[in-house]
Amino acid sequence: MFYFLSKTVSILINAVFMHSLLLLILFGLLIVKRTRKFALKGLVLVTGTSLLITIIPIGGILSRTLETRFDRPDLTQIEFAGVVTLAGAISPYSYLERDEMHVGGAADRIFTMLRLAKLNPDKPVLFTGGDGNLTDRGFSEAVVLENWLDDSGLKTSNMYFEAQSRNTQENATESLDMVYRDWPELSQKPWVLVTSAQHMPRAVGTFRQAGWNVIPYPVDRLTKDGAHLASLNVSGAIYSLGRALREWVGLTAYYWTGRTDEWFPGPKESGTEN
Repeated sequence: MFYFLSKTVSILINAVFMHSLLLLILFGLLIVKRTRKFALKGLVLVTGTSLLITIIPIGGILSRTLETRFDRPDLTQIEFAGVVTLAGAISPYSYLERDEMHVGGAADRIFTMLRLAKLNPDKPVLFTGGDGNLTDRGFSEAVVLENWLDDSGLKTSNMYFEAQSRNTQENATESLDMVYRDWPELSQKPWVLVTSAQHMPRAVGTFRQAGWNVIPYPVDRLTKDGAHLASLNVSGAIYSLGRALREWVGLTAYYWTGRTDEWFPGPKESGTEN
């Protein structure tokens, strides 16, 4: 039930989708004489709000708060048992429609996994994630990536793939089951957690709650350090806001349902985490 509700809510809080839908409805109401005045007021409100979130980077501010929650550690100074990398970089549409592997904005996750696997040949490197769709599409990101790496000669003997999980919580539980099964002696030791910086707080809280001892290693940071108030990229601002809202709503939902150890997980004061 939680999985179904989470995917439904993620559609409803998709800022780009809702903005387009609202404009479509308002333009439709313009055709009807009785609702024309209401539609005009609505269009003025939507236009004004769009300009406001474009000039004032609300999405960027919300995203930067997430992306700067954890610093990237120097792994040469830390003892760790292995690496676990979260899916979310490969487009299912390119694979399902053209049988091609297309890597999107979160490509740093895969690049980092490849780098850490090469630098640490004696440590297991896990990639976890199947398909986050509500219905079965015959797609698994882990399977697609494993096959591509194998065909390209880039797969190393210390790479392992968990192909069933559909969201962050299942990433944590399914991959931990794999660790207990294959490397029980490493289950309580620190593991490097690789995911996008914006997603890292929710991922860390979820993995901690599941029983992992993690060292956050954020990648794929998109926000800038300074505030830029003069941007006129309306579509970019709406997308940025939607992307940030998705994580903040996700954090809240995971906390309310006991899937994270705190509402806004952060660095621990002691131990191996930064």
